[in-house]
Amino acid sequence: MTPEKDPKTIAAQLCEFARTNFVPEGANFDENSSLSHAGIDSFALVELLLFCERKIGVRVPDSHLTGNNLTSMATLAKCIAELARNNQPAS
Repeated sequence: MTPEKDPKTIAAQLCEFARTNFVPEGANFDENSSLSHAGIDSFALVELLLFCERKIGVRVPDSHLTGNNLTSMATLAKCIAELARNNQPAS
């Protein structure tokens, strides 16, 4: 699998996954919404990271799980795209 490298595409995939699995129906949520305000807790984050490995093809190392990278789906997508460009595929 070739990892996705476009942050906009990655953000759209992450948002769709979150809307389907975590975000309450009818909630105002997009790629710039705060993850914590969307109800994405540590358990949901683990599921989101597993989704990244399975569907996007990139493993996010613990060293990249920082407040800056976990602000929104857009910031997480930017991190994932950077990892993909730097050859950090899922193992």
